[in-house]
Amino acid sequence: MNPTTETVTTAPPPETFDIETETLIIGAGACGLVAALSAKEAGQQVLVVEADAVARGSTALSAGLIPAAGTMMQREAGIKDDASLFAADIQAKAKGENEQMLVHLLAGEAAEVIDWLANDYGLPFSVVTDFDYPGHSRRRMHGLPSRSGAELIDSLRNICEVKGIDIVFERRARTLFHEDDVVRGVSVLRPDGELETIGCNRLI
Repeated sequence: MNPTTETVTTAPPPETFDIETETLIIGAGACGLVAALSAKEAGQQVLVVEADAVARGSTALSAGLIPAAGTMMQREAGIKDDASLFAADIQAKAKGENEQMLVHLLAGEAAEVIDWLANDYGLPFSVVTDFDYPGHSRRRMHGLPSRSGAELIDSLRNICEVKGIDIVFERRARTLFHEDDVVRGVSVLRPDGELETIGCNRLI
């Protein structure tokens, strides 16, 4: 079986873990690294594990554009937009098949995340104003100057490193440890073929 397509199994937690952390994040893509920064700001001890040898993933292969409604960049560009319109666009494109609660959560929080990354961490986001993306009734795609996912992931990784967030590469999640509905940790496969257990209070 291709190791990149193997299913993560579940099991009761071991008596002890090789490593313990407060917040464990699986995957050093854009979502994982943004979550790491947020957890660090909240005072958590954070560990990120990534299956690949570098933090790239699908983010680096994309244009690195993030849709958000009601950002300061939109206001500066004279674009009137809001979360309810964004949510309606998402549902219209998905023919109403998305869970409404998740759509409202995404649409309502996206602008705050973009403004936070720009204001607190200096990421120079701007709105794409020369192209209308299908399904969006407003120009709300935000990207870095190169319009490159590689620039986005590299910038986020650099910020995490400056903030002292540990990112461990070549660790592929294998087993999720839980007691009832509470996640206690994971096992990860190391490059040498050995399994390593990581205990956590929170898993993202």
